[in-house]
Amino acid sequence: MIRIRKLHTRIIFAFSVLLSMVLIVELAVVNSVVSQSANEAVEHNLLAGERLFNSIQKDNIKRLSQSAGILTSDFAFIKATATGDHNTIVSVLLNHGGRINADISMLVAPDNRLIADTFRSNSSDQKFPFPELIKRAEQHGQTTSIVMLDGKLYQLIVVPVMAPLPVAWLALGFVIDDKFAKNLKDLTGLEVSFLTPISGQERLNVLATTLSANRATDLSSDLRKISETSGASTKVLTLANEAYLARIDHLKIDDGTQAITVLQQSLDVALAPLFNLRWILTALGLFALMATLIAGYKIARNISKPLVDLSLVAQDIEAGHYSQAMVVARDDEVGQLATAFQNMSKGIASREEKISELAYRDRLTGLANRTSFNIAVTEAINYPSGQATTFSILLIDIDRFKEVNDILGHHIGDLLLQEISRRLQASLDQNRTLVARLGGDEFGIFVPTIDQDETIKLSQLILAALDQAISLEGHQLIASGSIGVVQFPTDGADFNALLRHAELAMYTAKRGNSGFALYDPSLESTTQQNLSLMAELKHAIEHNELQLYYQPKVDLRSNTISEVEALIRWIHPKRGVIPPDQFIPFAESTGFIATITEWVIERALEQRAAWQTIGLPLSISINISARDLLNAKLPAKFAQLMQTHNASPDWLSLEITESAIMTDPKGAMHVLNQLRQSGLHMSIDDFGTGYSSLAYLKKLPVNELKIDKSFITDMENDPDDATIVRSTIDLGHNMGLRVIAEGVENQATWDALMAMGCDSIQGYFVSRPLAPEKLMLWIQNSNWKFSPSAHPHLPAGTDHVSS
Repeated sequence: MIRIRKLHTRIIFAFSVLLSMVLIVELAVVNSVVSQSANEAVEHNLLAGERLFNSIQKDNIKRLSQSAGILTSDFAFIKATATGDHNTIVSVLLNHGGRINADISMLVAPDNRLIADTFRSNSSDQKFPFPELIKRAEQHGQTTSIVMLDGKLYQLIVVPVMAPLPVAWLALGFVIDDKFAKNLKDLTGLEVSFLTPISGQERLNVLATTLSANRATDLSSDLRKISETSGASTKVLTLANEAYLARIDHLKIDDGTQAITVLQQSLDVALAPLFNLRWILTALGLFALMATLIAGYKIARNISKPLVDLSLVAQDIEAGHYSQAMVVARDDEVGQLATAFQNMSKGIASREEKISELAYRDRLTGLANRTSFNIAVTEAINYPSGQATTFSILLIDIDRFKEVNDILGHHIGDLLLQEISRRLQASLDQNRTLVARLGGDEFGIFVPTIDQDETIKLSQLILAALDQAISLEGHQLIASGSIGVVQFPTDGADFNALLRHAELAMYTAKRGNSGFALYDPSLESTTQQNLSLMAELKHAIEHNELQLYYQPKVDLRSNTISEVEALIRWIHPKRGVIPPDQFIPFAESTGFIATITEWVIERALEQRAAWQTIGLPLSISINISARDLLNAKLPAKFAQLMQTHNASPDWLSLEITESAIMTDPKGAMHVLNQLRQSGLHMSIDDFGTGYSSLAYLKKLPVNELKIDKSFITDMENDPDDATIVRSTIDLGHNMGLRVIAEGVENQATWDALMAMGCDSIQGYFVSRPLAPEKLMLWIQNSNWKFSPSAHPHLPAGTDHVSS
């Protein structure tokens, strides 16, 4: 043993040994603190990642629930489901699922049979693979679950389609696959894997992962020993000779098995920046043998404090606070770690902000979306008790918007929606009202503290703003709308009830062409009855419940009859006679009007052929709807039916309303010109009630104007009506057109019209609409004779039947 004799040497030696021991202890402590802090940071990351994964699951469930709620409350979808319109169902499932990026959409019949499925190309007559979900949904109103389908995991929600009882079950879901795992990795910076046990094997099946192939294989083997444990746990795993800290949890699959979720982060990667730091501290210690304990303490503190700060930052991120200021400002590895924490915090905050924006704003118009509208209305409903609150909801549907999309394309439709959004915002006080796009061409307006009179004025203001012409890329459009109005609390106690009642009022306004309508409880029973009638329309045609009645027209110059108007009647076996205004609007809205029109043309031609055989060649006028004029195949259908019945053009004449022509003037003009070229005569029906211009009128290939009965009925008492009628007759004659007046109910009106030079009349004064057999008796006993030469449609020289 060497003895140091000199005191200063011994002191230096002793001090050196003391400092060395302190340094060794210090290094050991720092190393332990660093390793523990890194492990804690990784574990905090894993916990944050687990919470984010759970949050994404909840978000997905919320999105699926909201989307399913929107779809199952959609009137057209419920109708398509109730009527079994498979093509419409599939189209709606694809479009609606596409909006939320759903990977699977199914519609299931009450008997567990798949009606439609976007997952397979042919799903008819197949069973829904998860009948237990249907049972749970029946008990709880809806249910969600993790399911295994075709070797993949799906997050699925099942909700009923009510009309008003469940007519089907809607299932929407997102797939949990490699893309899902990668998105979760992008958000958390963690490796993500999903595995399931394989029956009879010691390995796990990897369903989705962000790991490389060899690490995924090791993970499959390593997890087998813990795959049957329950609850969440943190484990250290070795994959491809690399240590990982992993957070392991279990997802219960609906078939009774479990899927294992693994969030992991490499400990080697997390600790790598700290290895260099340890060597630096060692070198500093060797060169600082003469330093004081205070200096050593400061060095230790200088090393440990940033890690403590980073740990606190990690805890803030875990709690969802992303705006804290970073306290670490260094250029070494600790600073890099701090910068990484800061970037991660900003990235998560940015993504959450984007998610929030997508969740509450409509991307096309920039307006609030249905979710945001729901929140605003619900908050108003849940206003603190004792503080009374009232508000109104205006539900706006744009008339004929589907025709704009079909004819001019979705690009013009999108531009139209954007212009409508700007007009709505410009017309309203944005500090008091909330304007939202609820979906498609449907807008909602929330107006607090407003009475019924103010609501009516507001509706009229909106309609006036919409009724102004819009020019979009060379197309002139009129964006008229229909508004349904409800008030809280008188018209509903919750959001869904208020919106459903507003929709009923809106459809009432649309059917009545009144612009807006206030909700009335009687609309509930009326709507249910109309839906029932629509379901029976097809049955009515197949079982000959529809009939044509005929109303005679009298030529005022010859005082004779040569033409009748065909009017459809529905003779229901239980409800009796159903007027056309109770079922024709619904037939037009569903497209079934084309079938009814074809039926009317065929029955009219059959009746005309029957009259021809007995020497009664009456010309028959039939009504053509707006939907018919938008059908480019209508002229070909006329030609086919007329050829089948060996008919000549003078057998029929067509009556078209002004509004039908103005729905799409160019398209209507094309169809009308084709019909005119085939020799058919045409008349503008209900003239004076539409908004057509003389510029369009002079281009129309028509032969006749028919003055609406609203001007005729009271013309003997209302000078303004009489002036309108006289001006219309003069206008028609100056344009080379015949003029007929409908709604004549007395001799005084007859005489006034004759004095004005009207060509023909029609109304109860002459006769009510009659069945064919009663029409024959009426002609034989009427005061007017039949004369084929009295009408320019009929050939001269045909024998007539006298009274």
